[in-house]
Amino acid sequence: MPYDTLPADTEFTDRWSQMRTRPEDSDLMIYWGVWVPIAAVSALVNLFIIILIVTKQHLWKKPFNKYVVSLAFPDCVFSTCCCMTCVLNFAHGSWYGGTAHCHVQALYVMFGITASIWMNAVIARQIYRMADCAARHEVYVAPTSHDVLKHVLVVYSFALVIAVLPLTPWPGPRANGAMGLACLPLEADMWSTVLMWTFYLPFVLLVPLLLVAYYFWGAYRLLLRHQDLKDASAVFFVFARMFAVLLFMWLPTGLLMLVLGGIAPAVVGWAGGSISHIQGIVSFMLYIRKDDIRSELRNTCYFWGRPPQGKCNDESPASPGTRSTSSSGGPDGGDPPELVALLRVQAMKEMRATERTPMLVVTYRDFVAHRSVPRSSDRLQRPLRAGDVTVFVSHRWWGSGASARGWNGRVDNEQGYKFRILCRGLKKLAGRHDLDLEKVVIWMDFPCIEQDDPELLLAGVESLISFACRSQFILIPVFPEPAAVQAFRKAEHPMDLLDYGERGWCRLEAYVFLCLGEITGEAVSCCGYGLLFQCRVDGDGDFNEELKTEGTSQSCLGLKSSYEQLKPLMSGAAIHFKREQLPSSGNFTTESDRAVIRATEKRIQNIYCRYAILSATEEHLTDRKRTHFVMDAKQLSCAHMPLLITELRRIQSHNKLRKLALRGNQLHCRGVMQLLRDVVCQEGSELKELDLQDNQLGDGVAVRQDAVGAVESGPCARCNLSSSRDAEALVEIAALVEIAALLGSPSCAKLSVLKLSGNQLASSAAVFVQAGWQLDELELARNHIGDEGASAISEVLKRARSRSRWLRLDLASNDITDAAADELLTTAMKANMTVGMSGNKLSAKVFGKAAILDANAMV
Repeated sequence: MPYDTLPADTEFTDRWSQMRTRPEDSDLMIYWGVWVPIAAVSALVNLFIIILIVTKQHLWKKPFNKYVVSLAFPDCVFSTCCCMTCVLNFAHGSWYGGTAHCHVQALYVMFGITASIWMNAVIARQIYRMADCAARHEVYVAPTSHDVLKHVLVVYSFALVIAVLPLTPWPGPRANGAMGLACLPLEADMWSTVLMWTFYLPFVLLVPLLLVAYYFWGAYRLLLRHQDLKDASAVFFVFARMFAVLLFMWLPTGLLMLVLGGIAPAVVGWAGGSISHIQGIVSFMLYIRKDDIRSELRNTCYFWGRPPQGKCNDESPASPGTRSTSSSGGPDGGDPPELVALLRVQAMKEMRATERTPMLVVTYRDFVAHRSVPRSSDRLQRPLRAGDVTVFVSHRWWGSGASARGWNGRVDNEQGYKFRILCRGLKKLAGRHDLDLEKVVIWMDFPCIEQDDPELLLAGVESLISFACRSQFILIPVFPEPAAVQAFRKAEHPMDLLDYGERGWCRLEAYVFLCLGEITGEAVSCCGYGLLFQCRVDGDGDFNEELKTEGTSQSCLGLKSSYEQLKPLMSGAAIHFKREQLPSSGNFTTESDRAVIRATEKRIQNIYCRYAILSATEEHLTDRKRTHFVMDAKQLSCAHMPLLITELRRIQSHNKLRKLALRGNQLHCRGVMQLLRDVVCQEGSELKELDLQDNQLGDGVAVRQDAVGAVESGPCARCNLSSSRDAEALVEIAALVEIAALLGSPSCAKLSVLKLSGNQLASSAAVFVQAGWQLDELELARNHIGDEGASAISEVLKRARSRSRWLRLDLASNDITDAAADELLTTAMKANMTVGMSGNKLSAKVFGKAAILDANAMV
């Protein structure tokens, strides 16, 4: 159909004629004039996002960023061409180009609208798949580049067909000037109206809108059933924003321009066209909320504006080890958000690769109906299925015949305490987490690992790690005896449980389960179930039989009350393991098992620590006001220091970092030396407090006096260290000397608080006292300093340089006795220092002297 509009004063009043009736030229000039800047901004921002992603390799290689480009491209084409059309019309004073221009506009408008809407539906399906995999605790496999290309080509081809149809002699809607504003497919007769409403509009707008709504509702239901999923809210809001764009942008455009065209005034159609261009701007705002794109934009803005504070550090010769990794965001290349996702997939693959036999489970109903802990020979087990909610029962065997492998009683005692406790605990767990008991299945070694075939038994034991990582809950039964219940009441960690937390194999089950839970972001939980300590005991100091078997007790009124509790010991959201809580530090019946456990532990540690560093960095960078970076009890060792240093310097280039806490890790002097050299003492560092409590700085420093002497003699003294020391000890002593030099250097002057409690420093603590003359506070509690170390500190303080402010030195709980403490306090008073001495072996007189010194410091 040729461009055929009617003047404003036309006498035709039918709807088909009114749809192509144009307003006065003066009004059209206003409408087109306003569209020009809106369309220009939309075109520019979408072009910018396309260029940003395509030119940055780490962004372009991600499948979902390719989808973003496929969304931005039709919006960019649509807005760019519309801007040019409006400029031509505005400059000409009326419609420019006749029928040919009308056909071109109808082509690019319908291609842009259709492609944009349908690409939203394609992405909605992928995000629904992601939510579904998370809910079913499966690994989401992202589409490959080939898959993305195929999806884009199908959508674009379909959009071209939709765009070309109005230009052909088909009986449906034909391209014409809608109210004189823009060329769109318009109805012209009854047949075209029927096809418009039954075929054309549904396939352009209604069908993709319904698909997105369907995927949205499906994901919403999944997330309702799994509210503890770490990424639940993020997935939900992605859907919500996508749904909002379709509902409040494209739907009003179609409603105002096509549905109300010919009924409402031309200004209503113009408003619909304006919304279609604003949609491109709104979509851009959603694109830049994606973590990796936002991070790249932030870096780009710093490049255009001021350089990051750490730029000069990147060129510093003091940090050659960090330069090679800082540009890529991590040691493996790629940006941190992508590395986090890759680590999640890698962790699941590695742990599931240990599976030598399929995972078998017992349903809750079958378990309860058996009336005792089943054995594999009872054949109640079945393969794990999709939709199962798996509870991994981690336990010690309570039977007296533990050495008799074929005896069923060894897994439980004769009274069946464990079975009864597990039945009640499973029911309580299901109630607390709103689980459907029909979907709850149990994995327990005795019924689920073949007990009569040695080869299958070994395969099942070697597959324990895989089974743990396929579970959503761990349930630990607590034996009903006072000591175990007392420990349970105080427990804050699975390793605190008596007759469970000491065992290396029990530790490994909980360790694997919790570490992988945090890495994968799954809603996992480790719970204990047993009696409360408030239970009454009989004359023998034990619980009565009713409490042991039923978990209840009868009150004086004849009412029975439960004395049991389901206690969360840790979740996969934020786990912590100190060195003494690790599986390899547990007890083993066969000592050779320790090496096997340690190897598994190291594999998980390698992935977990990298994940913990990267995820903590990304979380920190999302809050620009945060000045504290905390990674306590995250199993960090010296091997992880290069990545940690890289990420800390990335943080320093964006935020001011004032406090760094690395308590309860596995850092030696070498790692701390690297941290001081490459982060704390670097130009531009704002770090005020460094917390390194409960690490391993004292391990390997065998002869502390050598280290003290080396510090006094200068850097060359490390050559004079005794050659009889083993290589590891020499490296640690050399690192200690380097630490002392760094702490005393002007570049470390901003550091005011250093916490080193619980590091087994012994008399080498004197090194830190000597080097820490610039500090306001130095904590050295729980370091086994003793009288020898206290005397060494006294000698250091006698030679201390003068200070203009008080220094707080904490030496609590160090086995220091009166004589050494009295000498130390006298010396400290002369050096204008306060010393905390609580928890030492002091008389009232000496302790009072320390208290007076503290009080004087506060005046």
